[in-house]
Amino acid sequence: MLSKRVGLYGRRVTTPAPDTVRGLLADFRRHLMATNRAPGTVHRYLVDVEILADFLDAESLPTRAAEITRAHLEQWLVYLASKPSRRGGTLSAATVARTYRSVQQFFRWLVDEEEIATDPFAKMRPPAIPEQPVPIITDAELRRLLDACKGNTFEARRDNAILRVLLDTGIRASELAGIELDDLDFELDVVRVMGKGRRGRAAPFGVKTGDALRRYLRSRAQHPHAAVSALWLGVRGPMTPSGISQMIGRRGTDAGIDGLHPHRFRHTFAHRWLAAGNQEQDLMRLTGWRSREMVGRYAASAADQRAREAHRRAGLGDDL
Repeated sequence: MLSKRVGLYGRRVTTPAPDTVRGLLADFRRHLMATNRAPGTVHRYLVDVEILADFLDAESLPTRAAEITRAHLEQWLVYLASKPSRRGGTLSAATVARTYRSVQQFFRWLVDEEEIATDPFAKMRPPAIPEQPVPIITDAELRRLLDACKGNTFEARRDNAILRVLLDTGIRASELAGIELDDLDFELDVVRVMGKGRRGRAAPFGVKTGDALRRYLRSRAQHPHAAVSALWLGVRGPMTPSGISQMIGRRGTDAGIDGLHPHRFRHTFAHRWLAAGNQEQDLMRLTGWRSREMVGRYAASAADQRAREAHRRAGLGDDL
């Protein structure tokens, strides 16, 4: 399945056959880019398909796409479930399920391209993901967190603004990191973000968040990298999603909140929105979700608490 040619400096270069999983990756990448998938999504799909290719090579299983069967894929899933994680232990069920869906998209593309006659994923189901609701951030914790960012230093103003934007809009960490100066609209009090699937939307924010952003912008104007378009700046320039996550972890430690990460703000936003009696349809528009399944997944973080509060408001037993 491999051909060899002489590359630069006379080295032998192994080229995968064009009908193998590895040989089809370049065309799959072109397809993903043509359908306007986000760069991060393209990278993740390609890495996940390469994991399958590595497994097939290591186990001496067929690598031609047309020869891969459901049995081979099930064997691969067993391998994934036992694969060591960088953080210790094995890969989480969510990671295995995500990798499954990436490779599933690859084989669907192969069917559409008529590279294979049947899809080996056709009668398979993705691995089950045990429900593990992400804990919301309580009001008391939020107050401590904002108190930890009080002050007029550049970092204090920046971190306060970041936390308020996350809390007030429910946007993703990647969306937050991608905000540029021109994305802020103080006439409408919205920030434009680019979500999954390259779908843009305007996320509204309140008065206090607007004030925090204005204070940050005044400090930002004096920053050595003020000329760049990215909104959030660190010592060396624009902040990355990783840098923002690290900052939030540090602020959480200062406020006595262990394991704080940006995604907890999105779950907290969904909980607070629904607990206030607001509509699910509006929540979907604000967060950029297309499926009600996502509402249920995020709403699970404090569903029991909301149910108890609804029961108290209803007072069914008190009417008799």
